[in-house]
Amino acid sequence: MSAKKTVIFCTYSSIYSSKVLEQLIADSDIAVVGIVNSTRVISASFNPIKSTIKQLQISGFRYSLYLFLVTNFFKLIQPLFKIHPWPLPNVHALARQNDIPIIDTRDINAKDEVAYIKQLKPAYLLCAHFNQLIKPPILSIENLQCINIHPSLLPHYKGVDPVFYAMKDGSKEIGVSLHLMDKEFDSGEILLQSKMKTDRSKSLLFNNCQLFEEGVRLARDWLKNETSVKRPFMHGVEIKETRMFDTDIEKNEKKLNSYDSWPSSEDVATFKKSGYRLMRLSGLWKQQ
Repeated sequence: MSAKKTVIFCTYSSIYSSKVLEQLIADSDIAVVGIVNSTRVISASFNPIKSTIKQLQISGFRYSLYLFLVTNFFKLIQPLFKIHPWPLPNVHALARQNDIPIIDTRDINAKDEVAYIKQLKPAYLLCAHFNQLIKPPILSIENLQCINIHPSLLPHYKGVDPVFYAMKDGSKEIGVSLHLMDKEFDSGEILLQSKMKTDRSKSLLFNNCQLFEEGVRLARDWLKNETSVKRPFMHGVEIKETRMFDTDIEKNEKKLNSYDSWPSSEDVATFKKSGYRLMRLSGLWKQQ
């Protein structure tokens, strides 16, 4: 019997990270030996109040509310449902339930955080919905492979919310990439990709959930050297797993080698005028 693949999971606690962590824990061939949860918002030097104000200044009320609901509110509301447990536990609850050590940090590259990773001796560091750059002190750890789940068809749509920008730009396809991590965000060798047709009837929350769920399935396959496994359908939507892609080049050429930061309030207005919605309130428990 082969040994389990040992993984440290790095994330910013949210609906998306819970979906990824839940699948990792459920896989009998993978052992999550530790979790690094980011507490950074906008900048490591910002406190929560300053971060909130800055986010509102950049993105406006609607998008800032969406972020709050799928991250902090998603975590805060769950203790109120002790009689009827929340269907998707937050990252900290999953860590407690499965006896997985977890640390909260604004800087994963700090001395203590690097020591924490080295102490656990993982074979892999997997990032998903993580907002910090992994730097050489970690990238250079011996026998550690660092991989990332990014919800776009890289090298297109690098940045903090690629699905938002792809939907706003009217892209016919959205997708997810599993890639090795390098010294810059969303760079490194692409290992696997999956794509799906953009459904105008679905929200940003729904599409992100679908892509992170597919991304962790790609990661599980790759970790177990089962990259030949094909999944032609996901929730009734055709999926093509590939290392290449045939997206709308004319619309997306400008996204090559560029990095999108937080959407502006004008971007959000364009998104809404295109007929898209950020989320439904029921998405907090149904992911819609």
